[in-house]
Amino acid sequence: MLYPIQNQKRLTMSLNGIWNFSIVDEYYEPRFLLKDSILMAVPSSYNDLVVDKAVANHVGLVCYEKIIEVPKIISNEELRIRIGAATHKTSVYINGVKIGDHNGGFLPIDLMIPFEMIDDTLRLSIVLDNRLDYETLPIGQIGVKNGLEKQIIYYDFANLSGIHRDVILYTRPKNPIEDIYITTKIEDDLAYVSYQVFTEGKIKLVSIKDMNQQVVGFSSDQDGMIVVHKPHLWDIGYGYLYTLEVVTESDMYQERFGIREIEIKNNQLFLNKKKIYLKGFGMHEDHLIIGKGANSAFHIKDMNLLNWICANSFRTSHYPYAEEIYDLADQMGILIINEIPAVGLNFWSEEKVFVPGKVDERTKKVHMNQLTELVQRDKNHPSVIMYSLANEANTHEEGAYSYFKDVFSHMRTLTNLPLMIVEWVNAEVNRVASLADVIGLNRYFSWYSEFGELDVIEERIKNDFQSYYDKFKKPIMLTEFGADTIAGLHALPSVPFSEEFQVEFLALYQQAISNLDYVIGEHVWNFADFMTKQGLTRFNGNKKGVFSRDRQPKMVAHFLRESWKNK
Repeated sequence: MLYPIQNQKRLTMSLNGIWNFSIVDEYYEPRFLLKDSILMAVPSSYNDLVVDKAVANHVGLVCYEKIIEVPKIISNEELRIRIGAATHKTSVYINGVKIGDHNGGFLPIDLMIPFEMIDDTLRLSIVLDNRLDYETLPIGQIGVKNGLEKQIIYYDFANLSGIHRDVILYTRPKNPIEDIYITTKIEDDLAYVSYQVFTEGKIKLVSIKDMNQQVVGFSSDQDGMIVVHKPHLWDIGYGYLYTLEVVTESDMYQERFGIREIEIKNNQLFLNKKKIYLKGFGMHEDHLIIGKGANSAFHIKDMNLLNWICANSFRTSHYPYAEEIYDLADQMGILIINEIPAVGLNFWSEEKVFVPGKVDERTKKVHMNQLTELVQRDKNHPSVIMYSLANEANTHEEGAYSYFKDVFSHMRTLTNLPLMIVEWVNAEVNRVASLADVIGLNRYFSWYSEFGELDVIEERIKNDFQSYYDKFKKPIMLTEFGADTIAGLHALPSVPFSEEFQVEFLALYQQAISNLDYVIGEHVWNFADFMTKQGLTRFNGNKKGVFSRDRQPKMVAHFLRESWKNK
């Protein structure tokens, strides 16, 4: 799945901006121009832009519509539409005729506009259904209260909805380059760059260029290997990128990549044969006004804050992020644990999750399909060093093992990178963690249990982590730990929700894992405050951020910066 680019053979046109928008009924088909519409920005979450609570809290279908002027294209040239992400089930129409559907709110929709439909002007309609069920990721249920549909969710972030990423109209020539797969291996002063080009066109040249645009190797094979002498290795803080340029008789494409190796060995994580320790955050795509909408200025700000605080990594909790974020991480040398939206596979009750009629073969099929799409999208990003296949699932249930055995087996056919599962259950009852290469543990002692009792942290963490290691003999990462903190609230002695308490809380967790040699990293929950569903445990969202929602540092940010400078 190649991202649309513009070059001598391809043309791209952004469709971002102001669209028409309306709530529509269950059986809506855009046969005619959208009526009674309001104006809506793309990309953004519509919930955060409107002032009408009924629209902000709408559960069901909405329609986005835009009239587009089509550039003149060459005969037999493909005209395609690409939507970076839209929540959650999407149907795309041209002049009222459906051209495709998609299930998955955090991965791209890429469709060809049939030749017979192409005209000077087209009416593009995108119908979204934000309802979650057992055939979506995340999962959810629909309830009815006072005659209105209500979304029931089992995870702790808001079900923000809309067209969240770039919408691009683009062209591809006849016999296009469909895809490119790149892998790298390092031996001494040589790098072996293996590639596969998927095309029906005849290859003229495959070349590798360095960042000075100098050719460092070439081939004329469709599938092959190019040796790069004395390569610049992609590394933390050193995002050196090469470009693989493929030229066919009708098409050309430039794909950037980094030369690096990832390995799990002796319960440690290695990058380019050097042991590394992950320090950073679980994050969210969540900002004031635009919600989950992609925005270059916000992306740059977040990446600059990661650098300032001396973080080297983050997890895309709990879904794949916009591709520009991965591009920036590639260029800045920041590591990514890439997570699929398999969150909420728990009911926080005695009710079973992995049983027929709930999370079963239907969910598993969606889960595996989205993993396929994720790897197809992100396979060539050097910043992606690991994939997380689920967050806080009920892995103690009997039905969980057979479910995840198939999911892990499927993923291992798609990538050679390490696979993680992020756990909340205790080791004694866990049936699934043996399938992973790395075990992530989310722990909130002194917050969700033993509230405010900081003195329990060290013993609980050491015992908990050791029990996991003794049972599974896998490297472990502290993937979440944090305490809700109101910016500007101070107390001595510290009390929960104060900035002083947040500093003491994180420091004690760091101390607890400091001598556990099988622990490969720590990710604080969360990078910044973010919006959640309403609830008594949430004050206008989750406040565990090290930064506020508008990206201002709390006291703990300065503590972490000093802690991570030399770690």
